[in-house]
Amino acid sequence: MARRSVQFWRIEQLNGDELSRPFPARRVAEVLKKAQDAGTDRRFTSVDGTVLLAQALASSPYPVVLLDRVRDTNLPSVGDALGRRKPLPLAPGDHLLETTYFAFMKRNVIAVLTSGNGPRASRMGEYLGGMLGLEPSLVPVVREDIEEILTRLEVSRFEFALPAERLSGKLMEGEWADVLESASRLVNEGTFRISLSVGRSGKAEDKQRIRDRIQQLIDLFRQAGSVEHFDYVVAEGKDSLTGDREVVDLLKERFISHIEVDPDVFNDPQKSVAEAVSILTKQARDNEAFFARTLPDIKGSADPGQVPEMVAGGMAAAREAVAGARGKAEAHEGAGHELVRG
Repeated sequence: MARRSVQFWRIEQLNGDELSRPFPARRVAEVLKKAQDAGTDRRFTSVDGTVLLAQALASSPYPVVLLDRVRDTNLPSVGDALGRRKPLPLAPGDHLLETTYFAFMKRNVIAVLTSGNGPRASRMGEYLGGMLGLEPSLVPVVREDIEEILTRLEVSRFEFALPAERLSGKLMEGEWADVLESASRLVNEGTFRISLSVGRSGKAEDKQRIRDRIQQLIDLFRQAGSVEHFDYVVAEGKDSLTGDREVVDLLKERFISHIEVDPDVFNDPQKSVAEAVSILTKQARDNEAFFARTLPDIKGSADPGQVPEMVAGGMAAAREAVAGARGKAEAHEGAGHELVRG
């Protein structure tokens, strides 16, 4: 099994304005699907040269869109059992696709199923801006019920990091103060990181004792002052209600759900789509009550008129096409006047 993560983001603004109505995600999916069926070139090249390509996967119960990073340079190699290397066996015109899946949910929340290589969430904003003239501003969904989460969490790992120059026992109390003070005498450059985990071996009662101890240390950590000096503080474990793996960011009070997937399924182009839609639908269902409790309700209906038809080359090509059409119309009108005057 392989681990994937599901992040949650919210569309807070659209084209620079506060978004007080639903984002027209269903219309976006329809436009993408229409462009796919028509064979329209949907590739978009961002400012840094990254090539992105989107396609609609599903529209019910939530619109789901796949976003690929398209690569045709700096490709990995393949090799045999003896390590003999050769290029990836790509046919002429083929590219390497690295994928992230996006589900557009209620309250303008986007669930993002990621892998290590797929585009990050902000790339969807770049793509929609470049191809459809929609510029969504994405903010992470913040967990306000962190006490409830930590109560349910069967913690298995606690990890934190801070710059070496900030190491000081004054940041903490008790045992943590001793740890940081000792570390300050060992390093004065770089980043100092500590990770405590249950581990895989040992008896169940021993593991539970370690979990209890880690939980105690987390509680002490959260009660300490000056936590803002830390760069990274997370607790990881299994949600005792849903069974999902969760990573709780104790600095930002946001979480990332971790799921176990069959790598063979996600390497199959056909099966991976159905699996991704299933995972994102379940995540939307499992977290709907939380979003309803913590996020503002979005009134009204989406405005499909905000989403134009897709033109190959993106909005720049669309604007050129409109300008060209206007020019022809003006020329035609001018010619008509000349004929009338003649």
